[in-house]
Amino acid sequence: MIRLFTLATIFWFSVVSIVSSFGADQPIWPWMAICTTLAVAQIIQIIHFRFRGLYPQKNHRGQVVDPRVVIVRKVLIPGGIVSFLTMVMLLHQNNTRPSSAEALASTGATAIASFNAAKLIIGSAQTQVLILIISSWAPKGYQKRKDFRESTLRLLPPSSSRFAFTYKFVIGEAPTARARESMGHKIKEEQEKHDDLLILPVSDTYEDLSYKVFKGLEWSNKFKFDFLCKTDDDIFVRWDVVAQELTDLGPTHYYWRGLAYWDMAPITNKENKNNEEQYKLGIFPPFVAGSLYIFSRDVVTLLTYPGPRLFTKNEDQNIGIWLHAFNIKPIHDKRIQQWDVCENDMIAKHFSDAFAPVESMHDMYKNVIENRSLCKGFRQVYCAACYSCVGRTNHWKDWGVACDSVKGITSLDKNDAAYQSQGTVDIKDPMPSLSKKDEWILPGLLTDASSVYSDTEHWARLHWAIWTTDPGKTWQARHYQAIETLLVHNPNAILIILSNTLPSDFFRDYTRQGFQIHILSFSKDLLLKRKWFFSPNTEEWLQRWDDWAAAGSFFPVHLADYLRLVALYKYGGLYMDMDALWVRAPGDGMTEFIGADLSDNDQDRSWTLDETNTYLANGVMRFRRGRTMFRQIAEDYFTLSKYDPECFNCGGPRAFTTYVKKHRTELENNGLTILPREALYPYNWKEIEVAIRDSKDAEVEIQKVEERGIGLHLYGKVTSKKKIGEGSVVAAALKIWSLGIYSASSSSTSMLQGPKVLYYTVPSLQASSSWPVSKGALIEKIPGTFRGIDAVFVRGVKSSSAAPSSLVTKKASLLITTREGSVAMDESMAGSRRIEMDLGEEVTMAQLNLALSRIQYLPPTKTSAMTPWTGSDQVTIQVTFGDMHRELVIPVVRKVAKS
Repeated sequence: MIRLFTLATIFWFSVVSIVSSFGADQPIWPWMAICTTLAVAQIIQIIHFRFRGLYPQKNHRGQVVDPRVVIVRKVLIPGGIVSFLTMVMLLHQNNTRPSSAEALASTGATAIASFNAAKLIIGSAQTQVLILIISSWAPKGYQKRKDFRESTLRLLPPSSSRFAFTYKFVIGEAPTARARESMGHKIKEEQEKHDDLLILPVSDTYEDLSYKVFKGLEWSNKFKFDFLCKTDDDIFVRWDVVAQELTDLGPTHYYWRGLAYWDMAPITNKENKNNEEQYKLGIFPPFVAGSLYIFSRDVVTLLTYPGPRLFTKNEDQNIGIWLHAFNIKPIHDKRIQQWDVCENDMIAKHFSDAFAPVESMHDMYKNVIENRSLCKGFRQVYCAACYSCVGRTNHWKDWGVACDSVKGITSLDKNDAAYQSQGTVDIKDPMPSLSKKDEWILPGLLTDASSVYSDTEHWARLHWAIWTTDPGKTWQARHYQAIETLLVHNPNAILIILSNTLPSDFFRDYTRQGFQIHILSFSKDLLLKRKWFFSPNTEEWLQRWDDWAAAGSFFPVHLADYLRLVALYKYGGLYMDMDALWVRAPGDGMTEFIGADLSDNDQDRSWTLDETNTYLANGVMRFRRGRTMFRQIAEDYFTLSKYDPECFNCGGPRAFTTYVKKHRTELENNGLTILPREALYPYNWKEIEVAIRDSKDAEVEIQKVEERGIGLHLYGKVTSKKKIGEGSVVAAALKIWSLGIYSASSSSTSMLQGPKVLYYTVPSLQASSSWPVSKGALIEKIPGTFRGIDAVFVRGVKSSSAAPSSLVTKKASLLITTREGSVAMDESMAGSRRIEMDLGEEVTMAQLNLALSRIQYLPPTKTSAMTPWTGSDQVTIQVTFGDMHRELVIPVVRKVAKS
């Protein structure tokens, strides 16, 4: 009786303790625990009595049986049979038992009824957004969902023809029976009341968060929407701002936005809840913080494409791993934060339990609806990642991270072995496209984010220059003439001059002739307003403008160096100093280049490119927008900690040369062309005085300059106060490529300028069959073109009684004939011996010269392809422009190039 009572007591207490821990829906655990306990007790009893001789076991023949045999027969075999039968019954019960999600759905909830979700998403709105909010079964999760609905969700604008949305809180299976018993009825009531829970048949634990997010994305992929926003239930999101920005953006492709991370190694500290042991490849691909990220519809499809995938502990890193295969890079948005910080322009603030915040989502919501600053009444002691830390504590660099304004957050410690294989250099940053929300700063041409040409094949039409001094004291005729050399060779150029001194109508005489010259004024406040900075560090440098101006005499030079970096980075195009003359236009409109010059200072050898003391001069250069090089150069010099007001060239030639020297191979393999010295700087700063002195061979010398390059730099610091001799090389260039517009008081007769002889150059028999050489597209002259020394254009203007701001237009026509060969005027190179063109009744000088610049002579075709052309020819060009009627008869002579 005592043994029976003892056994019952042990059984009851075991069942109570085990069931309370594992749940009544998991009966195998109390059964296994009790059976194991009884089996162990039985074995101990048999061994104990057997060895004391009190419990001898005999068979039917009277022979003593080995205790081990008794244990096998009476304990293990029956236990095995019972275990097998129990396993079969448990499998049957598990197969028939509904999951938490199914149980709720079967009782009337619509959590996983796909048609209910679809009807909220599919509509006629221009922009449709699906919002997934990750939550949990925990009581805190229940309260957070309540706070989320009563605060941040109320910022969503009502659905309209432009914007529509739907949202779902995503939770998984109840993690324990206790959780189901305590929260099940509340969640059921919550679902019946709000119908906004998506209960998925997946684990709801933090360790399985990656899988829960993936199943949420997989569910989402069934429906129609333009953007998916994923956030957490403890994140306050400015849904009003997000909705407006997505509406302005409109449906797009391969869009992934969030607080970006790059070059981050996995956390290996086991005490950190985010430690990662599954990822074995060293550095994570770029990813974004899980607090808030936004996908375009096609990205969701790529993420959920059927196939094997690696699941790491952290869902945000998972997303980066999965998208890395598709070469989709995140757009960094510092306004999304995951720490205990607050900035007024943030769109996502974390209200974590770990922060023990005094404030709540409700307080922040009141700030928004009452038009107060977002962070009014909130702690702003700590410095937010990638924001300026002036007046704040706990700088993000103290966390061991650095912030790139485009790529996002990275580790400061690159000495880890995981980083040793990272030898590449970034070439191009993702850049914003034109958007309806952009503010025009040059209407129809330039916004604060991009230009109408920046992302097109015509990006090289943009030309930039800078003028910061008083034009009444420093502007000279040679500066007008330098601009005219540009417009002769490239009538279609769009020249934007950044100036805080030139009046807006300074180039009125040129714009009236149809040439596109714009003055873009700037100041410290305008640059800050237009966000002409690369990061918080460069923004802080810009804010100290007045201090730098007082600190040293080189600030105007440094400011000009900085402005050209920003202009080419934001918009792309060609930058030119105002003392750069053009002897020929670059041979193509696509190649990105910078010119090289030689230093005669041996102390410069520590940073120049090679043993010849070559350095890169930033006086003339052309690049597409978004070149990472420009941002890195700015970050390496134009910051509070690195700026040296007394270093003349540290933000210019030295900065460019140092960066390119370090990454030269990668940059040249990705489109960078370094032009030889003779291409842009045929005379160095010591030799340039020779070019402005009278010379009996001036015309011969300028022809040599034109044959070898495309530009001639005057080094204004050396020559600005020196007279240009009338018989000098520079004077010859200004005479040949003059439009005759710069003198406002003059009134010259329009005339047609062209070469006396066109030399059609052919390769020698010893030359390579690949002639012209690889750089020929940029430097070498294309045979038969009327460019450079052979340019054909109209020059000279008459005074007009028309309004000063009106265009001067005239009737214009062309007639071009050849005797033997043909001429072409388009990219198809379809030649004809006679081309007659009526350009119209209202044609500007710029439009006429653009048409003339496109003429190309083609030699006659011989019957045998092996027979070279040895004859001569003649091209006749007749131009009518208003009352001007001019004709050029140009002999064509074959010329063999030197091998």
